Amino acid sequence: MAVAIEADPRPSIDWPAVIAGAVLTAAISFVLLTFGTGIGLSITSPYPREGVSVTGWLIILALWLMWVSLSSFFAGGYLAGRMRRAIGLSPHETEVRDGVHGLLVWAVGLLLSALIALWTASGVAHTGAEAATATAAAGAAGMTNALAKSADPVGYLTDTLFRPGPGAAPTTARGGDPRAEAARIFARSATDGNVSQEDQAYLAQAVSRETGLNEADAHARVDAVLAQYRTAVQQARDAAERARKGALLAAFLTAATLAISAAAAWWAATRGGMHRDEGRDFSAMVRWA
Repeated sequence: MAVAIEADPRPSIDWPAVIAGAVLTAAISFVLLTFGTGIGLSITSPYPREGVSVTGWLIILALWLMWVSLSSFFAGGYLAGRMRRAIGLSPHETEVRDGVHGLLVWAVGLLLSALIALWTASGVAHTGAEAATATAAAGAAGMTNALAKSADPVGYLTDTLFRPGPGAAPTTARGGDPRAEAARIFARSATDGNVSQEDQAYLAQAVSRETGLNEADAHARVDAVLAQYRTAVQQARDAAERARKGALLAAFLTAATLAISAAAAWWAATRGGMHRDEGRDFSAMVRWA
């Protein structure tokens, strides 16, 4: 004899509770991040040896972002579990479904946060583009070129090469601008900072011709400038490597924080569901008298 199974018309997922938890998560995140921005501005300073160091600031920032993520998803998950409609299932099934609602709060909250971040970034980029366009239209081309040259490290090294020696007047360069040619030599070796022996000999000859230095002094000046150049290239490579490692560490920390936040949302939703079924009363905690 076949047994008729009556289907439950109520949906398994209580989307209003999920959306409510996700909205609460986004709101708490926004408030805490805004508060953290104010605290961050108060502990930093543009003056040297004032405020916290860069390393200390990054550690504080990472800890604060982890706390914001955990606390906001915990609150959103608990709200979803507490507000989800009970269907009258077994305790285990009820706990699983409450936890699933916490995970849905986590997923929807991430989507909301991503949309807010994208909207904010696009607004900042649009404003920055408009400001840059207005500045470029108002600025003079000569001033822009002057600022660009003054900030060019290769141009600075080239000028160092062709400073006149003591008591010697610079002569007129033959065969083009020697500074531009030296700059191209530097630019060619910008990846590793190594200049070939032929280029070094040519630079020494050009320096001797342009500055009036003897051959030995010209070679000494070229060697000194090349040592500075190799140091600058190595510092740039070290900075790029530190940035790469920092980005990798930030990616791992972000992934770990999100995974822990998902677990926190699950657990908070199960606690909320348990308190819902028990009828837990927290009114005594907020009574004034």
